[in-house]
Order: sequence, then C-alpha cells, then structure tokens
Amino acid sequence: WRVLSDSKFRRNYHSTALLLPNGTILLAGGDVWNAEIFYPPYLFTKDWNDKTVLAKRPQILDIDSSFKRGDKKNIRISEENISKVTLISSGSTTHAQGSESKYRSLNFSKLDNNFIQIEIPKNPDEIQNGTYLLFVINSNGVPSYGKIVFIN
Repeated sequence: WRVLSDSKFRRNYHSTALLLPNGTILLAGGDVWNAEIFYPPYLFTKDWNDKTVLAKRPQILDIDSSFKRGDKKNIRISEENISKVTLISSGSTTHAQGSESKYRSLNFSKLDNNFIQIEIPKNPDEIQNGTYLLFVINSNGVPSYGKIVFIN
C-alpha cells in the first residue's frame, strides 16, 4: 500500500471504496453522506510541455464476455505493448471492508500486434464463479477501461 492523497471528507462506518470500470475509485458514505471520485496517478502522464494530461490508454476492442474455467480466449486490443492482464471482482463492499475482493493476474500470450490470448485458471480454488472487470495494462502501467466478464 502507498498513500497517494488525502480524502476531503472523514469516512468511518458504512463507507466504501470501489474500483470503477474507467480505473477511477469511488469513495462514499461514512458519517457524512457524500462521495468523491479519485483519479489515480496511473491515469496521467506529461506532455511535451511538461503539462499533466490524461495518459493514452490501451483498449480492449473485442472480447467474448462469458468465460469458463480452463478457457483460452483471444482478445483484440489496440496496442502491442501489453504487460499485464488482470481480473478484479466487480464491486461489492459493506461495513468498510471488501466482502467480495478477488484479484487475479492472468497468464497471456501475444498472438500478434493486436491480439492476445488469455488463460482462465481451471482450478475453482484459483478463481471463483462471478462477475469480474477484465483490464489490460500497458508497459507504462496504464490500464484499459475494464470490460465486465462472467466466469461460470
């Protein structure tokens, strides 16, 4: 863990932090009912004039959203420098703790410049049934928008 910035409001009991498909984080609830959206540093870069701008993001262009354990699925992507593919369970929090937190880096191979093949673990102890956000992350650490997928 690494502290990045302070929240503008105190949040204690019945608060939540939720990763959204666009890579931002929703912070909400607590003693004072309010919400904030946090934009992590991985969403930004510097331009030629050293001005902070939004980073160019990889894109998932085509994917079948229904997976089974043991599947190998081809994904069409917008760029070739993908360094990581992850599954993160879609949001479900209660009482200030993630009751549904599941994270998994997936094995993948590059097929050509615009296609990768991912492998879904076969063992149910490694990945549970459910709804996940699938992200591809480039070599600069910038994630795509998450695609919602279901593993059964």
